[in-house]
Amino acid sequence: MLTANVVSRDANYEKYYAASCFDAEVFEKAKKLFGEYQKRGVILNDSFSDDEWRLTNQLRTMTIGFQINEPQYRKNTKPWIECGYNAFVRSVKAYATFRLGSAAIESIREIVNVLRKLAGMTEDEVVRSILDYPAHMAEFLTLLPGGSTRRDAVLEALEEKEWCYPARTGKNRQRVLAELGTYFKFNDAMQNIWATANEDKKLFWFPLYLWWTLTAILPLRTTEFLLTPRKCLNIENGKTLITLRRTLQKGGGKRFAYRIETDYETVRYMIPDKMAGEIMWYLNATDSMERATLGTLFAREPHYARFTRKPYRPLGYYTYANLSTCLRCFQEDIMGIDKESYIHLGDTRHLAMIGLILSGGSPLICKELAGHADINISAHYYSNISTFIECATFEIHRKSRTTAAELLERGVLTPEKRKQRVPVGAGFCDSELYRCGEIDDCVKSVGVSGELGDCLRCSHFIDGKSGIHFLYANPLERKEQVDRDSQYLLQTLEAVRRGIGLSEDIGSALLRLQQSGCWYGRCLKNEWEENEYGKTEKNDDRAND
Repeated sequence: MLTANVVSRDANYEKYYAASCFDAEVFEKAKKLFGEYQKRGVILNDSFSDDEWRLTNQLRTMTIGFQINEPQYRKNTKPWIECGYNAFVRSVKAYATFRLGSAAIESIREIVNVLRKLAGMTEDEVVRSILDYPAHMAEFLTLLPGGSTRRDAVLEALEEKEWCYPARTGKNRQRVLAELGTYFKFNDAMQNIWATANEDKKLFWFPLYLWWTLTAILPLRTTEFLLTPRKCLNIENGKTLITLRRTLQKGGGKRFAYRIETDYETVRYMIPDKMAGEIMWYLNATDSMERATLGTLFAREPHYARFTRKPYRPLGYYTYANLSTCLRCFQEDIMGIDKESYIHLGDTRHLAMIGLILSGGSPLICKELAGHADINISAHYYSNISTFIECATFEIHRKSRTTAAELLERGVLTPEKRKQRVPVGAGFCDSELYRCGEIDDCVKSVGVSGELGDCLRCSHFIDGKSGIHFLYANPLERKEQVDRDSQYLLQTLEAVRRGIGLSEDIGSALLRLQQSGCWYGRCLKNEWEENEYGKTEKNDDRAND
């Protein structure tokens, strides 16, 4: 939701204006804002309808032009944006007005200029170009009246562009996820609201709830998720399968047919019974509501029941803008977090990719990883992996504390284990299988170059100097290993893309990263438990004194 506020001249009160869609009501609010800044001498024009506005900050005066080539707009932009020319021009003016007070007038002029460029571009040109302010472009498009699958595809591409291309300063910006703890807080808040909300609220939140629970484990693009068919559940051999649509355009170079049945393929995945039951509940609860023209899962009626305005089209479908609005409402109304800390719709795909990388190198993940045409699009998965491990480990540790006895069993050698250890290299091995002449535990340890039986990467290796398991000795070294293995996987993917590597190398690189990630998490957990155990012993000593 777009908001603006104006402080009174004596600073005794503030006026707030909100916009969830550029409609007649919002245009009237924009005109009131225009009048407020006109009285303050910021806007020097007489009328909101002027083609050019002159603004001043007392240091300089500049002109913001709203002239848009109408024939070019109708030919190139209207077919995919599905918004009339006059409504688009008024929307650009309204957006500029709502930005007053939160941005410098120089920035507002630049944003308007970008929106004017957008007004003459086809959807392919928008996706392929490198424009400034992609976040503002995406926000503007979500607020425009109307909607279409083509506009949703552009919205999703703009979100990727916000993080994957060089910023105006010339520096590279890989995708930066929100503070990772926010995702765990979001999950807790979502589970709580789902457990306590009444049916009307559940119907409103359901698309967001399913987006969170499904796309956080399966790396779907948001548009793919929104195109989930109404008839999506099937049972085969006692297992529930969900039918989803996956785009055929992700690799680049393919022509768009602009038809869902041609540009997307249907794929089925097994889902838990709990998720299937919740989808069935939603299907039954919305059975009497209007069906989406595209035959998609979500009904729009519960969404618009929360707002005063009605959908632009009676039928239509639940759009990217609808889900984006729902996500903003949840973070503002339920979580109470500020805009700088927001999570975004594309984040769960990245979290799912990280989770799949760390949990198993399946054919699905290899296909997903190798499917990107731009190395930068894959790169931003790996810059967050070690941080993700740290945050996830801490969250698990916080929710389920382990005992000191368990710590001693695994971290520090017990007298019993000291007797069982076998000398190897610069330390000892406590593997019972190795002590009996078997190498089953040895082959599970993969070295940096892919060699089997690397003691320094084995959970059973005990350092000869410290007397503790080597992998628990230094969390910083484990983190650096994760980062190195992440970069190695990235390099392997690039080699495969360029035709100078083997696809089997991706699986090998994944295994390396999974192992180093696993031990970094265990190392952190061991360190935190050891610190807590030390604090407990000190407190016990003080109590005895």
